[in-house]
Amino acid sequence: MEENECQQRLFLTDLPMEIIIHILQFLPLSSKYRASMVCHSMYNIFNDPELWRQYEVCIESDKDNDSITIEEHDAKILISKFGKYFKILTINICGHLIGMPKDWHPVLLKLSNQCSLEKLILKVGPYYPGSESLRKKIPRPPKEDMVVLLSLIRNAKRIKQLDIQYWPFLPDYHEDQDIIKVIVRNPTFHRLEHLSILWPDSRQMLSVYQPTLPNRRMVLELVSHLKNIKSLRLRSTMLSNDLLKEFAHCERVDKLQLMKIYVTHGKSNPQFHIPFINPSSWKCLTDINPNFSVNCWVIPRVQAAVLSNMLTFDCPLSRVVFLEWSRVTDLMLESITSKYSKTLKRFELYCGLKNYDNSLIRMVEECTSLKHLVIKSCTWYGLQYRTVIKLAASRGSGWKTFLIDEKNVSIVDNIDHAENDEMVDHIENKLKGIAIDPENDDRKMKRMELKESLAAILGSEFDDRRKALIIYRNKDGVQI
Repeated sequence: MEENECQQRLFLTDLPMEIIIHILQFLPLSSKYRASMVCHSMYNIFNDPELWRQYEVCIESDKDNDSITIEEHDAKILISKFGKYFKILTINICGHLIGMPKDWHPVLLKLSNQCSLEKLILKVGPYYPGSESLRKKIPRPPKEDMVVLLSLIRNAKRIKQLDIQYWPFLPDYHEDQDIIKVIVRNPTFHRLEHLSILWPDSRQMLSVYQPTLPNRRMVLELVSHLKNIKSLRLRSTMLSNDLLKEFAHCERVDKLQLMKIYVTHGKSNPQFHIPFINPSSWKCLTDINPNFSVNCWVIPRVQAAVLSNMLTFDCPLSRVVFLEWSRVTDLMLESITSKYSKTLKRFELYCGLKNYDNSLIRMVEECTSLKHLVIKSCTWYGLQYRTVIKLAASRGSGWKTFLIDEKNVSIVDNIDHAENDEMVDHIENKLKGIAIDPENDDRKMKRMELKESLAAILGSEFDDRRKALIIYRNKDGVQI
């Protein structure tokens, strides 16, 4: 009795247990662990599963460093004590997998047997400078490391999301080292609803790194055993007519809702070629699943005709993003407008932009479902200010996202004489740049007039921030 009273005096608060747990959730996992070791009066609180729901295991591949050793030592204790509560787990093995420290093997094996994962994220062997030479010297990861890592998949019971961000997809693996074979042999993976294969996160969207990709046969083999997939993220080279036909089976009615395609293309490398998809393959899928939609991120400077080989008329394209290194032409914008006037809901442009005003206006006018427009081009003054006003007025307060970077807007009528900029020549490599004149009073006044006009058109929720002309009504959970 005296011990309980002592603990109550040490832990002075009238807050309900649920509130305390909610507050502690904002602490980094390492801080939670340290607090759990010293605050014995809060023992019951720190054993609440919600505090340990998400964790990232970071392992340095075959590196010896005192600070890393200390961090990994604490991580192993944390996993041993609270690993049974993990629901969302990230395995991050930094650098090319040339050999995982052997003392991690029993830790990961125990974790695979005691936790009940709902989501698994794999970052095994991400790219870093110099890793290409390592891949040539040691192309295949050690067998025992692969078996241990795949135990998390082999022993999974309730997993619903699998995100393979990095993985050494190499041919001729033994079955117990082949991630696709291991997934297929686990019957509980029929519950999997969300699958992502080598989809780059936002920081790697512009990376020139070209990983070894699983071929179309491997992807088809995997997907054919996952009957409850609701969303799929993959690279364009993994797409095939057979894959779409697999999703069009009657047993998958109303299952697949969204497919995100990251378009890569390399003339010199066959594994990065954009595939030819028959229009009938898309149509079969949309006939059986009318709610199915496609999102597309384009990174290469690919011709409109090549992109159209995959994105045919019957493809239900709802979102298209042109990344910084890609290229947009009038022909491409006209193709998107004519083919996807009924399905396109979101258009984003981050690449070069110049003299596409009429094509953009037509796209916004004819694509009646388009409610999200983002233009943050890497070039200056590619859009006339009158065009911006027309784009805003086409939806008015109906825009959910209207974001245009100020630097992309020319505030004079003739874009060819918008600025009296001076070309600056660089001796090395014959590079050229643009020296932009300081903003004068006339430009400032016209810019303010533009913002006032947009505020009147877009409504009270219009926001002018981050040097952009922005309206962002996040009514349907769409993120920029």
